[in-house]
Amino acid sequence: MRSIACLFMAVLAVGLGACGEVFSGSCADTNCADYTSQSAAQAAYDADPECREDLDADKDGIACEENGNSVRWCPSTSACGCSNKNKSACGGDPCCRWVVGSGCGCR
Repeated sequence: MRSIACLFMAVLAVGLGACGEVFSGSCADTNCADYTSQSAAQAAYDADPECREDLDADKDGIACEENGNSVRWCPSTSACGCSNKNKSACGGDPCCRWVVGSGCGCR
């Protein structure tokens, strides 16, 4: 019985070792299109810059800032560019959110 338990433990250790090799040190492939905002991409980059280095093409520490990526930068104005938008336009803008009674405002 003891030899069976030892064999089981050996197989388990080898199996766990193999799984550890598969998962440790590997990074999921991502790009700016995988994030809904620059701040979300930045948070992912800041949490693991080695795995998310693909989000910082110019290597300046700011993720997804380059023109042409699919993440949208929200204007830094007080209304985030959301003023005077109707509900439909507001809902289609990732920087804005519709608030009943208030209209369109920053997300």
